[in-house]
Amino acid sequence: MRIAFVNQPQDKIVAAEEQRGSVTIVNTELAQRLAKRHDVVMYAPLFAGQAEVEKWGRIELRRIPHVANTLHKGLQLLVGRLRPGKPYFTSLLYYREYFAQLAQDLLHNPVDIVHLPQQFQFAPMIRRALPRAHIVIHMHQDELAHLDYKILKRRLAHLDAVVTVSDYVTDRARERFPEFASRIHTIGNGVDIERFRPDAQRAFVNRAQKLLFVGRISPDKGVHILMEAFDRLARERPDLSLDLIGKVGMLPFDLLALLLQGDEKLAGLREFYGSSTFDWLSKEVVGQKSSYREALMKRLSPDAAARVKFLGSIPLPELLKTYQQADLLVLPSIWHESYGLPVAETMASGVPVVASRCGGVPELVDDGVTGKLVPRADVDALTDALRSLLNDPARLTEMGRAARARAEKVLNWQRSADKLERIYLDLAQSEGGRRVDLSSLASSTTA
Repeated sequence: MRIAFVNQPQDKIVAAEEQRGSVTIVNTELAQRLAKRHDVVMYAPLFAGQAEVEKWGRIELRRIPHVANTLHKGLQLLVGRLRPGKPYFTSLLYYREYFAQLAQDLLHNPVDIVHLPQQFQFAPMIRRALPRAHIVIHMHQDELAHLDYKILKRRLAHLDAVVTVSDYVTDRARERFPEFASRIHTIGNGVDIERFRPDAQRAFVNRAQKLLFVGRISPDKGVHILMEAFDRLARERPDLSLDLIGKVGMLPFDLLALLLQGDEKLAGLREFYGSSTFDWLSKEVVGQKSSYREALMKRLSPDAAARVKFLGSIPLPELLKTYQQADLLVLPSIWHESYGLPVAETMASGVPVVASRCGGVPELVDDGVTGKLVPRADVDALTDALRSLLNDPARLTEMGRAARARAEKVLNWQRSADKLERIYLDLAQSEGGRRVDLSSLASSTTA
């Protein structure tokens, strides 16, 4: 089969192993494995210094020019403020130029499968360009449980399959749209267990202890809850430090409000966005990259603040080493994480996790075995969980071994790629689908 993976219109793809952004990582990991037996092309926006067409191993990279990133980021902020409840990313204007150019290119370079990001609204455009192709949407978040029901129902009718990153997302989507349940499948995410692995030479005694956070440093991730817990623990443990990896920023409030609608925890995040127009401009627009960090530092005593490092985005070799040197990864999310790639990467590195009991996280963390799960936005519970594990190095070591074992067994990319390939094969064999010789592939594909 010829398969087109379409990256998000704001995400950069490079012809190298190290990618940025969770959706980009997922797409490239899956594409690389499917390219071993299929003809794979990957679409992405064109950034300065990149070639429009490039070969990366077995994958053909095709990049789309004239993508108005700044315009759409501005419109998303404005629409989120003026039209609450109607997210800009669901509109037909959202990066329309990107998907129109994509459809035009596919018209001249047809494929059998089009693997789209979460922009349902452009499936009809792709269908018109390639009426015989199968269209698959990849859900990385939980929008199917929240977006307008009537609009979603119309758009789902244009899709041949929906794949998700967790049973949490799949189950909620199937419950809301039972008529489309047979089209919605969990493939999960994974981790490169050869790249992310424990440090066999690491010493576990007579060393300072380190907490680690990896991800978007924003209110929905509950980093302010972590700061309050760390401040308490830092008063008790003069050797404890905290590293944070990721960009500081604010998830657009229209998306946050959608994913947390009807959730009392949302009210606690309003302070970081502001209620007045002036607050909104100063925090979410002008101070998008600084206001939340300032709020975080105000939660720390001077001594605790001196032991907190914001490392930003770091190169992959440094990230691997940082995982290995951590005692615990902390994921105090307030929104419902659909999966949590840093959790899988940490576990593969032989490090346990303390995380909020939310979304798809319990599918990764075996509570009490590979880490601990705590209620969302509960500083006391988070502090107690961290304290109990930091005070028990032997248990930390045991949990780290269990985390690595679980990653090897169920959190690997080949398992996800096999599930996705099976869905593609079933579509190709379905009535009215493009007929291809699948006998040699189906026999060796994991169900």
